[in-house]
Amino acid sequence: MFKNNFIVVVKDSGRILRELNGSVRLPFGSEYSILLKNKDSRKAVVDVSIDGKSVTDNRIIVDGFSDVELFGFLEGTNVHNKFKFIQKTDEIIEHRGDNADDGIVTVEYWFEERVETVRKQIDTTWYQPYTWPYYNTDDTAPYNIRGGDLFSVNNCTAIYSASSVMSKNVSQDEGITVKGSEVNQDFNYGYTNKLEAQSSVINIILKGYRDSGIKKIKVSLTTSQKVQCPTCGRTAKSSVKYCPNCGTYLM
Repeated sequence: MFKNNFIVVVKDSGRILRELNGSVRLPFGSEYSILLKNKDSRKAVVDVSIDGKSVTDNRIIVDGFSDVELFGFLEGTNVHNKFKFIQKTDEIIEHRGDNADDGIVTVEYWFEERVETVRKQIDTTWYQPYTWPYYNTDDTAPYNIRGGDLFSVNNCTAIYSASSVMSKNVSQDEGITVKGSEVNQDFNYGYTNKLEAQSSVINIILKGYRDSGIKKIKVSLTTSQKVQCPTCGRTAKSSVKYCPNCGTYLM
């Protein structure tokens, strides 16, 4: 999903999953990762929440024109367990409750403030105390220049940056994210300039059922797979919004 020069996608087994109407469909039991891609020249600081809870103890820096893939729950500076999407059963609801944000991946991000660059005015005054053909031979008198170089406003704050290697009420048929298999991903300290006060938010809903709420997803729907029109059955590329045969909206 793309918003304000930032992209968030969910990946399953290294494959980018297709987003349809703000939702991503993948089988229950899948382990997934979240790819954060910054299309701006400024650094972005990112906080990721899943099922209404932050999964990043420390916010993540994504440098300008670069990306970071988050493989699981960030605890301190390390990720030890992958994200695993499971079905939310009656037993789970009875034990942990039925939260409105279950099944939702929320990515909130702040860009650095645009650097204010100011050019100081340069004044040049020529002092000519004598008229032609007389000259002033004093080296300190012929001219006087006042001014300076460019300068910028800069305010740094400490933050974490990746070093290696993304409301609505949901029904009982939806899923939640839990700790999955072990993984080792390390993060390091990093720095940013002062951040903008206004953040942007991207939400992606994870679903283990098709729209009917009856048929489970058995195979993740990736961007490389073609879309089948629900009206006429024709298939089309994932980038096509309308069925080329009957015109039905496919996204």
